[in-house]
Amino acid sequence: MFAFAIWDATTQTLLLARDRFGIKPLYVAEGPWGIAFASELKALHETLPTERVLDWEALDMYLQLGYIPAPRTPFRDIRKLEPGHTATWHRSRGFATRQYWDLPPPSERRPDDLEAQVLQWLDEAVRAHLVSDVPVAAFLSGGLDSSAVVASWALASEAPHAYTARYFGSGAAGADETGLARRLASRYGVKLTEVDVHPQVRDLLEPIARALDEPHADESAVPTWLLSRAVGASYKVALTGIGGDELFAGYRRHIGMLMGEHYARLPGAVQRGVSTLANLLREPRGGSLAIDRLKRFLRPGSGAAPDRFLGYLTRCPDAERRRLYSADLRDGGGPSGAAARLRFQELHQRHGARAGLSAALYLDYKTFLSDDVLALSDRIAMAHSLEIRVPFVDHEFVERVFPLPDHVKIGAGQNKRLLKRALRGRLPPEHLRAPKRGFVGPTAEWLRHELRDVIEDELAASRVRRLGYFDPAVVRGLLDDHFARRHNREGILWALLCFSIWHRVYLESPAAVASHCQGLPT
Repeated sequence: MFAFAIWDATTQTLLLARDRFGIKPLYVAEGPWGIAFASELKALHETLPTERVLDWEALDMYLQLGYIPAPRTPFRDIRKLEPGHTATWHRSRGFATRQYWDLPPPSERRPDDLEAQVLQWLDEAVRAHLVSDVPVAAFLSGGLDSSAVVASWALASEAPHAYTARYFGSGAAGADETGLARRLASRYGVKLTEVDVHPQVRDLLEPIARALDEPHADESAVPTWLLSRAVGASYKVALTGIGGDELFAGYRRHIGMLMGEHYARLPGAVQRGVSTLANLLREPRGGSLAIDRLKRFLRPGSGAAPDRFLGYLTRCPDAERRRLYSADLRDGGGPSGAAARLRFQELHQRHGARAGLSAALYLDYKTFLSDDVLALSDRIAMAHSLEIRVPFVDHEFVERVFPLPDHVKIGAGQNKRLLKRALRGRLPPEHLRAPKRGFVGPTAEWLRHELRDVIEDELAASRVRRLGYFDPAVVRGLLDDHFARRHNREGILWALLCFSIWHRVYLESPAAVASHCQGLPT
């Protein structure tokens, strides 16, 4: 993991480079005054002599996805260098980028005794990431990936000290994985510290927004912040299971991509009819997202792989986002609504316009993994002076597993079939059968109960009207839908809440306002 700059004084040329997967951030801005770069957006935002114009194409992608894919940022005049790219800048020749690495193409070749080979590759990656001058800890959610890392570590050396999140408040039972974490810790003699995660998090939201730099709506930010704070108090390095889902096909959308290929062949009228019936379904009282996922899967689509994949990820469909924006924003050159679709299509072409699981995993690596998961974990951990290491994102490990045929990674509706088979002798059976929860709290229920006053205050009609970006009546309708359980609006409401807090921290605070009048330091 790296982001670096080299200035060649002889040729007056700057070289910038970012690691293959985007584990570390790198922001760039240029103008008639020269070029500036930093690992934090705030460093450029607070010093450059720019207009701080919001990029609403990028922010529309944010409201659709919950994050902003590279190379865009919230501001028109600042960009992110894409993962696996270098850039050169010369005062007279300007700025140019070049891709130096990409994921390998799919292959039908597979080594003999593949499951044993996967374990060997995993163990090699974990051992490499344990090399450190200081003690190392581990994040252990209880899920398959972090459990695999901890088990590999325990078998390679003495058992680690692991930290896990224990949720409280409404809906906590559905998110809790402490039982699985305890079982694994007992099996390998791991010291386990449980970090309590309560829904009373109002005071954390602004520090989280400041650390993340960009609007970021991943609901795992709160438990990641609390775990990083706890681990960072005693350690400077920690291993996590991040990247296992992207490498071994662990998300529901990966199976959805294969099933969706068949669904997309149905006549458009049939798709529209099925989608209409699905939209009549109401969310169960328990707050499950199953109905929401079904609706997303059944939305009509053209059948093109990047369009279907984007549809599975979308928090707020195009038509709903258009209604969300204020008339002033639409009339003043607001977003086209097509930025995410065009970006996903561009990346899909870069991968050779492949279909099925290969297309889904490639798009996940190029967008979700780098700009959501890795960005969030690195920035929040670094806010607590904690270095996060990710063995599943070791490039040698990825280069061996990624090209494997689709059918060995998943099958018969089972995610991560290859990894689960490889881990059968290492993990308790409960870990292999447990449903995927993700490293998130019960956000939907918290918004309806403990966090209701927070979001009601942040998205009050008076504030929404003052900002001028969104239609207060539409925002109110989203809140009412969620509170009354007519629809699960967790995704778009959390995105609006995080954007409002980010806007206040970056554009409304006294320091932010003062920075608008500040030029480059001399």
